[in-house]
This record gives sequence, C-alpha cells and structure tokens, in this order.
Amino acid sequence: EGALLGSQLTKPDELLRMASDSLASTIENTMFGEPHAPTRVRVASPELADALRAGHPGLDVVCAPTPELDDVLAAMRESLGQATGDPGAQEPSFLAWDITAEAMGAFFTAAAALYRAKPWKVVPDDQTLFAVTIERFDVRDGALSVIGQAGQSFGLILFSSLDDFEAYLDGADAMERGEAPELPEHLVLSYERRAVLQPALVKEATAHGWEVATSSAYPLLMSLDEELIAGPPESEQVTMVEALALALTQVLAEKKALKKAWAGGEPFARTLTVSTAEGEVEVTLRTPYARMPLVFDASHDLLADLAALARHEPMDDHTRQALEDALMERFAAAPEAQDVEDPHACRFLMDFAANYLGHTVASLGAADLRRVVFQLFPRKVSIEPSEASWVVDTLRAFYTFLKRELGLKQADACLAVLGGDAVKKLEAALSNPGNFGMAKSMVMAGAEAGFDVQSQEGLEAFMQSMSSMPLPASFPVPGLPQPTSKTATQGKAASQEKKGKRKAARSARRKNR
Repeated sequence: EGALLGSQLTKPDELLRMASDSLASTIENTMFGEPHAPTRVRVASPELADALRAGHPGLDVVCAPTPELDDVLAAMRESLGQATGDPGAQEPSFLAWDITAEAMGAFFTAAAALYRAKPWKVVPDDQTLFAVTIERFDVRDGALSVIGQAGQSFGLILFSSLDDFEAYLDGADAMERGEAPELPEHLVLSYERRAVLQPALVKEATAHGWEVATSSAYPLLMSLDEELIAGPPESEQVTMVEALALALTQVLAEKKALKKAWAGGEPFARTLTVSTAEGEVEVTLRTPYARMPLVFDASHDLLADLAALARHEPMDDHTRQALEDALMERFAAAPEAQDVEDPHACRFLMDFAANYLGHTVASLGAADLRRVVFQLFPRKVSIEPSEASWVVDTLRAFYTFLKRELGLKQADACLAVLGGDAVKKLEAALSNPGNFGMAKSMVMAGAEAGFDVQSQEGLEAFMQSMSSMPLPASFPVPGLPQPTSKTATQGKAASQEKKGKRKAARSARRKNR
C-alpha cells in the first residue's frame, strides 16, 4: 500500500509517448517485491489514459483523481530542497533551510579540491573504508566509503557506523532478490554533470561564483532516509562534509602510506585540523576500518552479557569476541588454567557454538556441547586423534572455572559430557575420515603427503601440487545448468562475485580488531 514501484524521468512533451513503455518496464522490473501486472490503473489525465490503453489494450485504465501522487510529489519537492522557507517557492535551491551562501560556497570549494584529488583513483574499492571521527558534529567511528572506481557515480557515502554500512550491503543484496530492503540513514556527496542539473541550480551556483572542478563535478549533498528518499542537508551537515572533504584531500596525498596500510602494513591514522566556513574543525581518519576494542573491568558480568547476545539475531560478533577475550583473560589467570598449555580448544568451542548453533558459552547446553565436541570438531578442526585428550582436558578445566568463578548453571551437565570415556570417543571420531569436511580432508591429505600444512608456505605448496595432478576418473563433478544466454550468465556470475567480495570484506573487518 502506497509503495513507489517505479518512476521515469522525462521531459513534459515526451511523457505521453513514453508512458506505455514506462508502465511495461515497471511491471517487468518493479523496485520492490515480485514482478506483477495490475488489473486496473487509475490516472488523472484523459490523454494519459488514452496513451496507456493504446499500449496495454487488456488493461482496465480509469481516469480519476490521484491524490496519492500529490502526496508523493509534495514530499519530493520538500526533500529535493524546493521548499526554501517560502511556501510559494517552486524553484530548487542549494540554500534549503538555514544554509548560508557562505557555507555552501565553502563546501563547493572543498568538494572541488577533493574531486581534483580523485579519491576513487587512490582507494581501491568502495569497501575499503575510512573510519571518521569529527567530535564537533558527534561523528564517532563513522564509516566512509569512496565510490566511483568503476568510472561512474563519483563521490562519498558516510554512514554513522560500520554496522550501518554492513546493513546497507545487506539491503543491496535484498534489492537484488526483489525484496524490500532495510536500509540505514546515510549521507551522500555526489558529483553531477551540469547538463543533468536543473537550470535553477546551475544559475544559482554561477550567480554566487561557487567553485566547481569541472562542468561534470557539481557537488550535491543529500541525506537519505531508510526508504532512500533524498532530503536536503542541514547546515551542520554541509560544514561537516566540508571539513571531511578538506581532511580527506590532505590524506590522499600520502598514497604510499595508504597503500601500505591496505596491503596489511601499519594502519593509517591522521588527525587534522581544517579551517571551514564555521571555524576550525578537527577530523580523524583511520584506515583500514578497525573496530575499537571493548574493555571490561574485573567486576563485569561477562556471562550475563554473553547470554543476552545469544538472544538476539543476528549475533553481534564484535561484542561477542570482545567478551570472550575478556573471559579468556580471566581463565588464563585462574588456578584451573595452571596446567593448560594451549587454551585454543576453548576458542574453537565458542566460535563453533556461535557460528553453527547461534549460542554463546553462556547459553550452550550439554546436548549442544556434545554436538560441537563430537561432531563439529572432527569435521572442522585439523588435529590428530592423539590430541583428543588435550581438547577434553582443556574444556574440562574451562568449565570447572566457569562453574567456580562465574557460577555457570549448566556447568555440571557440561562437565558430565566431558567426563567418562569422552577422550576415547573423541579420539575415535577424529580417526574416522568419514567425519571430515571437505576442507579438513584436503588439509589432512596434505599432512599425510608430507607437507607442513600448519604453515602458509606448506599449504600453498600442497595446493600447487594438487593443481598439477589430473582428476581421477571416478571424481564426481557436479552437473552445471546450461545458461539461457551469455549475458544472463555473466550477470549472475558478477552478482555472485560481488556478494562474495562483500562477505569476505565483512569477515576481514571483523577479524581486523
């Protein structure tokens, strides 16, 4: 109800000629939901009704008032800045709300300098983010994405947090599936060609003498809400982005340091003070984006927070890992860990519980502990059967600590799972190749062939040797569906590749703490 399923931008004298094709395009490629054809269409103009009937003879076209469109148009006029404080004003303006000509002129100058610095030529892709902090405007660890690496749609997108950026990516995936996305609010600085701007905007910029880098680089600043409805920026946002553009322009000059940071070297961080139309502003830029560590004091109830995390979907991995780090620090200092040489079995347990079962150690019961230890460990962890005693002994020490120190309610039931013949049972499971997942099977095969699969070099050497060997005749090759067209196949492959890169980038950011 009330959703905008499609739109077409055209000149008034071309509207009737394009109306039929525009409706057909909307039916086939609706913005939200599954494509579907309406049984009846209501329009306000007899001429438009005739044009649609000619192009869609089977469609019931009714000529009647369309107040719904009046509401949409009113909202668009307001959001695009056509309401400048005067209810009768209709011409668009850069100076919406309380923005002064001086502030907008300073923004234009900063945006022009940034355009000349060509950040999209320096930043490798739109998921290589900068963390932005501008305390004066309450921006703390905002996520800045530079767009335009493909040679079009140059600009910046600023999100309030890394979580909002990732929610934006999830929303893009939802739109590709034809679903209504859940998108966060964000701020967009885009560079537009003079030819596509409304004449009133060009006239206004020219009259004030505002600087532009080229006729293809008129800066537009928009605030987009959850429904992707664009609104004019507030005065503070104009100055904030002016400061950000000035700082980013300076930072981009340090190309070697930036490239080193993106290649895995020392992270890049700069705090700059820039002069804006509203005075000096301090801007901090960091890249690659790394979440700031969470710190918990000794009295913090870690189990309570971990239990609360398990009740939310999706689980906040950043907070979970921070809580688990604090938990492992306490365990390392406890008497139960005195004889534990390597506590990584605890890490395996907590990661598998979260990633496969949606549990934290605070919510993991005895039945699911049994599943993790005797099913997931043999399938996923590349260890020898002789290390079964290490796993069980380490986990027993961990649960004994959780019972004594933190009062974990299910500790006794979990200790029962790890008692008795648990070592023999796990040893048998680790010895059975039928329990191995594909990745573990490859690693174990490399170890049996004499490669040091615990090192990156050894693993790469094994993979290289495997790539030079022909597949045995009995190797099962899954059947591939025949593509209906080369274009369709390329589009799907590109979409999958893009989604894969998104997931990989998100995973890397979560680990880069």
